[in-house]
Amino acid sequence: MASFTLNLTNGYFYMVNPIKKTFEKIKEFFGNLAFTRGSEGFANIQEWLVKGMFSKRSFGVIYGKSGSRKSFITIDMSCAIASGSTWQNRRTQAGAVVYIAAEGQAGMAKRVKAWEIANKRKVKHLYILGNSMMMTTPSDRNELINSIREIEGKNKVKVQLIVLDTLARNFDGDENSSDAMGKFIHACDLVKDTINASILCVHHSGKDTSRGGRGSSALNAASDFEFQVTHDSKTGLTTLSNTKQKDAEEAPNLVFEFQPVDLGVKCEDGEPITSLALLTPATTKSSETGDNNPLLKAFAKFLAEAVHEKICVSIASRQEKG
Repeated sequence: MASFTLNLTNGYFYMVNPIKKTFEKIKEFFGNLAFTRGSEGFANIQEWLVKGMFSKRSFGVIYGKSGSRKSFITIDMSCAIASGSTWQNRRTQAGAVVYIAAEGQAGMAKRVKAWEIANKRKVKHLYILGNSMMMTTPSDRNELINSIREIEGKNKVKVQLIVLDTLARNFDGDENSSDAMGKFIHACDLVKDTINASILCVHHSGKDTSRGGRGSSALNAASDFEFQVTHDSKTGLTTLSNTKQKDAEEAPNLVFEFQPVDLGVKCEDGEPITSLALLTPATTKSSETGDNNPLLKAFAKFLAEAVHEKICVSIASRQEKG
């Protein structure tokens, strides 16, 4: 695993990346353009932000229908990074997370508190912004960059991840336009490269969920990684599917069972305030056998209820005939 150091320049911290330095050494300039030759640099190890899920300094999307719990999964990942924890037994690169909660900041604190209770640790470096930032607008983009630099400088921490929740709320234009989407992607790249961080866009599915995220296919084409989230209201299970990995093997499906967590406070009517969090590890596709698999448990319950209902109907029918 590569080691990193933080250097202080002009009051801001930046990361000295040994792998990037290696690439700088093997570059050759022809004219004003930098080239590498053939396979030079092939042995450089991929640097993961979340091991096997997405790498550092990458751009990607997590999408799903409204209510699919895509934001819950994103918050769960963000809290792991911001608290220096593993995520689903996967190593993370600890650092700060800037979460642009453009669809509402109010519920975020409850979800983070539920995570803290479930994981028995504080989330120190999750910075939540409750308004949208139009990424293609230079003034918004520069304000975001300056704010992130100030977060790093004042708190002596490297921002590793920027979350845009949702893409639509931080997008100025027509999502179906490849030109508008291209400008958005370019703007995200500018922020990503300037801050030296990953960007994760929380996005909605289109009407046809089999066709991926809503809008122009340019988004998928430009993404380094992509995840789809689906939620089964009957079983209560949420599935995270890795639909794209640009430079690595796709991760296995993860099946989650979010459960309500009592936050320890009550509303004005005296009812406990709760939020959802993961209290048990996810199951993977490769391990979806055995008594501990929630999918099999849910199916067994459904089957038992169906058989019971069938028997009851059959008995009632016979009694009527008798």
